[in-house]
Amino acid sequence: MKSICAQLIERYGLAYDLPLHPDNIQNGNFLRKLLTEAAEKTDRLVIAVDALDEVDLKSQNSGANVLYLPETLPNGVYFILTKRPELFPFVVSAPQQEFNMMSPDHYQANLADIRGFIGDRSQRDSIQRWLAGQGVTEAEFTEVLAENSETNFMYLKYVLDDIENGKYADLDLGNLPKGLQQYYDQHWQRMGMVTKPLPRMKLKIIYLLSKTCKPVSCDLLADFAEEDPLMVQEVLDDWEQFLRHQIIEDEEVYSIYHKSFQDFLFNKRTVQKAGISLRDIEQAIADNLWEELYGEDEENA
Repeated sequence: MKSICAQLIERYGLAYDLPLHPDNIQNGNFLRKLLTEAAEKTDRLVIAVDALDEVDLKSQNSGANVLYLPETLPNGVYFILTKRPELFPFVVSAPQQEFNMMSPDHYQANLADIRGFIGDRSQRDSIQRWLAGQGVTEAEFTEVLAENSETNFMYLKYVLDDIENGKYADLDLGNLPKGLQQYYDQHWQRMGMVTKPLPRMKLKIIYLLSKTCKPVSCDLLADFAEEDPLMVQEVLDDWEQFLRHQIIEDEEVYSIYHKSFQDFLFNKRTVQKAGISLRDIEQAIADNLWEELYGEDEENA
């Protein structure tokens, strides 16, 4: 809400001050006003919003549309929205089209995008060096990685970043992980999360962090976990690629980058191999920090 409203004001020269007053982002009224005014200045306005299913619905008024998205739109205004196949509050009277991007109808188009993405990234010097060391052509690399990706761009981001950073120097093309789940599993093992004895402090930190509904600072997480902040920071650094690192009100805060990693963490197989009790994790959440870190939850109030 804050980002879209600010962009509309700046792009279309609307007569409102920035930064926005907090009252203007408490519901969808101000956004609707801006959309109406912006529509008068352009023939077409397109706004893209990704991952609606990751919105914390506890942070907005009960019964409101997700992210306070308007039920109707001015002429020439379009929203492109993405979500997982999950139900959440979203009622609109504006015309809409729905596309299941995972359906067979879109597979070839997705695959073409995947191949194009791999081809672009393959031009970087670090990946060219890896290919030369492997004795693999770009065409072979593109086909194998496209198949392994299962048309998931998150997988490509992680694997290509790891190749660039030298983390797969000792792996040949045939040993690259197949699918996002296997990628997470391999990384989990590389980080020593299933060694004996179990790294219980690391496990506690990453699972507590995965439970937060809001970004949290290292110090607050350390207080909550009753661990040394320096040790907690080391864990956060180790898992940096899976975390969103932000500066909010001059404070460094962290949150899980993508819901797929949370899904992996709470997968029954992962939990069993880690030898942890999710009930113990839940029990460890102190009452005095529940609302600050995890938001309101009537069942656990």
